[in-house]
Amino acid sequence: MELLGESGAADMSMKSSLWSQLEGLTDILLEAYMCLLTAQFERGQEHGVLVQEYCERRDELLRSLYNLAKQIVEAKYQESRNGADKPDLKESILREVISPILATAKRHEGYQTLWQICYDLDDSGLLRSLMHDSVGPHGGFSFFVFKELVNRGDYSNLLRLGEEFQEELASFLKERSDLLWVHEICLNQFSSASDTLHTYALRRSPDGDASFTTSRKPLSFAERRRLLYLSKIAATAGKDIDYEVKVARIEADIRILKLQEEIVQHDPEYAQVKSTNTLLGPSELIEMCLRRDRELSLKAFEVFALTSSSFRSSNRGLLEACWMNATDQDDWVKLSEASMSEGWSDEVIEESLQATVLFKASRLCYSPDAVVYDGTFEDVLPVKKEDVHLRGLESKCLSVEEVLMQHEDFPDAGKLMMTAVIRGKEPIFTATEPVEMDS
Repeated sequence: MELLGESGAADMSMKSSLWSQLEGLTDILLEAYMCLLTAQFERGQEHGVLVQEYCERRDELLRSLYNLAKQIVEAKYQESRNGADKPDLKESILREVISPILATAKRHEGYQTLWQICYDLDDSGLLRSLMHDSVGPHGGFSFFVFKELVNRGDYSNLLRLGEEFQEELASFLKERSDLLWVHEICLNQFSSASDTLHTYALRRSPDGDASFTTSRKPLSFAERRRLLYLSKIAATAGKDIDYEVKVARIEADIRILKLQEEIVQHDPEYAQVKSTNTLLGPSELIEMCLRRDRELSLKAFEVFALTSSSFRSSNRGLLEACWMNATDQDDWVKLSEASMSEGWSDEVIEESLQATVLFKASRLCYSPDAVVYDGTFEDVLPVKKEDVHLRGLESKCLSVEEVLMQHEDFPDAGKLMMTAVIRGKEPIFTATEPVEMDS
């Protein structure tokens, strides 16, 4: 190799002869490695170290051979061009000289050399042919090409190859949601693209192979929101049987995302450091609401309403804590005593109840115009104790009434508390019946 690399060290005929011998020796050496690997595998011997050595030697030899081949091509071209630029002649010489290397690289899965040859020839036809022929482990040459294109940021060529290698690219991108949805859109697989976008928008950390994703940053709220809107559009375009359910779930997640932006602003430390990129789960958001002010005590119910029936069922204890927290936001004993000592009319009492967090929480959860995704709160936490028995839920849950009965102010103001909850559940606040007071 040193002799071939020295300018003027030998004439072209000698270089060509040495080159041919060197290529033959390389092929023999690599075949010997393959035989040894096969023998170790058949005997059940550990062969990991030998595989690594084989791959390193293969890549080193093929790379050196190809670099020398290009020097020979240049020398032959200079001899043949007669002072004129003849790119077609140079390409013809290159194809002739590298033909043995191409065969060896193909036989021994020398993907880097195959890629470099196709790149230098600018031959997409050869590239596609090799991708079809060289399957191999871990996706074969196709995966190698996809990875090279991703690393180069050449997404247009990546997606064009995806039209011919649809399943291969989909498999390669299964951990790259940020690119997979584009591939699915190109194939008119709108429903799949919607699912991919939806999952990607709600992912908490970057996915994929760290070797070619290290430059990607966590998604911001604005980026997540855009992805969710794209998911909604794709679901509508796909029009699967359940697309309306998908759209409803996406819309709920968009609202939860907006709620997080509002909730974290009440936590100065969190808002400054994490709110831009960190996605919180529903439980974390609700617990944050329980630690904060009056306004956030209602946001907790909004988050619950936008989750799912299964989430509400598996987090009954947290929901009960929200009702206890809502009760804590008003001085019920003071309200009860004032209404009695000052002789408030029913209208004044009801007006006062409307201002309580209990009333507002009841409207959010139980009123006819409440927006609740996937089921109702009645399925998880009925309002009255008697409703639990009517629904046959005795062994599964309490009622709002039973939760409030655990509050320290319930003995003195329990009737007023329940009045607020029941009136909040009604479609329109009316004063058709007198308000029952605690005595």
